[in-house]
Amino acid sequence: MAKLTDTQLIVLSAAAARDDGIAIAPAKMNKAAASKVGSSLVARKLMREARSRSGMPIWRVDKDDRPISLVITRAGRNAIGVDEDPATHAPPPNDKPMEIQDASTAKKQPVDRSHDERAGQNAAPRAGTKQAQLIEMLSARKGATLDALVEATGWLPHTTRAALTGLRKRGFSIERTRDEGSASVYRIVAAPAAGAA
Repeated sequence: MAKLTDTQLIVLSAAAARDDGIAIAPAKMNKAAASKVGSSLVARKLMREARSRSGMPIWRVDKDDRPISLVITRAGRNAIGVDEDPATHAPPPNDKPMEIQDASTAKKQPVDRSHDERAGQNAAPRAGTKQAQLIEMLSARKGATLDALVEATGWLPHTTRAALTGLRKRGFSIERTRDEGSASVYRIVAAPAAGAA
């Protein structure tokens, strides 16, 4: 298999870090680039297209104005060295739809929630998942190093960093400290408010 680009790795890692496995384009990626990256990942069978249901992030809109999402495949997880969690991947009910679209006539999805309201939603992952294990390790008083997180989850370092970013987006406040001559230690210093989770 041909080597993956940095952008492809980022998209795959971010999708693998999500419970539902759905891709979200990096913040500064434009429509044309998103279309090109998505097409290349689908052509390589690392992701598959699926019709978006309510609440699913949208990658693009097809010629009939139907929203399409990209979902990571087993081959995609293998390509970045991530084992698939045994739990099924169902879309989270309250996630903000993406507005990456490739047609100028595409209809925009209404979004009626602020960033602060979304930040704490779905903060607690399903029990037994690697994300739950990640939160448990980061919640320890001593925290955990990236190497310890990589070893415990079996993820590659860039995938583990993407998972940390995902936790921050869910409302977790993660502190990174480093003593001279030692590895960085990551620790959750504040979890999302219980009412928001």
